Amino acid sequence: MDAPLLESVPNVSVGRDVAAVDALVAAVRAGAEAGAAVDGSRAVVADVHRDSDHDRSVLTVLGRGEALARGLEGLARAAVAALDLDAGHGVHPRVGVLDVLPIVPVDPDDFSGARACAHELVQRLGRVLGTELGVPVVRYGLDAHGLPIDGAASTGAVRRGGPAGVAARIAAGELDLVAGPPQPHHTAGVTICGVRDVLVAFNVDLDVDDLELARAIAARVREAAGGAEALPGVRALGLRLASRRIAQVSTNVEQHGACGPARVLETVARIATELGVGVSAAELVGLAPDSALAPLRYVCTGLGVPLLAGAAPSLDEAIRAAS
Repeated sequence: MDAPLLESVPNVSVGRDVAAVDALVAAVRAGAEAGAAVDGSRAVVADVHRDSDHDRSVLTVLGRGEALARGLEGLARAAVAALDLDAGHGVHPRVGVLDVLPIVPVDPDDFSGARACAHELVQRLGRVLGTELGVPVVRYGLDAHGLPIDGAASTGAVRRGGPAGVAARIAAGELDLVAGPPQPHHTAGVTICGVRDVLVAFNVDLDVDDLELARAIAARVREAAGGAEALPGVRALGLRLASRRIAQVSTNVEQHGACGPARVLETVARIATELGVGVSAAELVGLAPDSALAPLRYVCTGLGVPLLAGAAPSLDEAIRAAS
């Protein structure tokens, strides 16, 4: 029987160097080919989102078995060998060159099996990163029972305090290491790795170059705000995109079934209007499920806001193609 289908969405801390991103994608594909030769499995890079202002790239990889495992192992080795955490100067927070390595169960026919397989893959990747490469691997997301890990349910929770804060919390035993030393790697930093559910990474561009305004809007819509405008399952940051001379509200939508990117866009646009500014664009980072895409496209049309997305299919289409 085939291994369950999994999605991985590695976030690597390089977005300006096109050749470097291409080399990382090639490493995934080479590893996947090697894995396919072992057990006949398959893994594909379904999408690559590269952002120069964030100096970050987000890959979407779908696959099974040895193909997926060896593809991600190849990415880990290539990222640690080629990238230096101190060389990146993007606006997105980061603590490692392979900053986030989530594993997402998406098998429509065996979700429970996929979740167990996802946790096994985290352990395997931890051995490569932590034992072989000397990069501390911090566990985040969901535990084996599907419950949020206390203090590490999201990447934002892990990154609290920045690289120095993460190092101190590892040393104090506040963060659980999958594998690796208690000190960050001298060039690769730390990798945040774990099992999570599907989320939608979604950005809203404002038509002004005002970082503080973007931060103010983000503070009102993020779930942790707790106010009337706080959106469930939404984590938000205000950022400035220097190359485009605009500010951006960057979000992770973690409960898209209850509050999808369409509601995020409507809320951000309403608050922005109250503050006397407009919304210039909406942007998907990676793949989103059909249930989130359809309402988002409808709201974009109603607001007259272009939706920036790659030519890749929806997550549902990519899953069907990989199944």
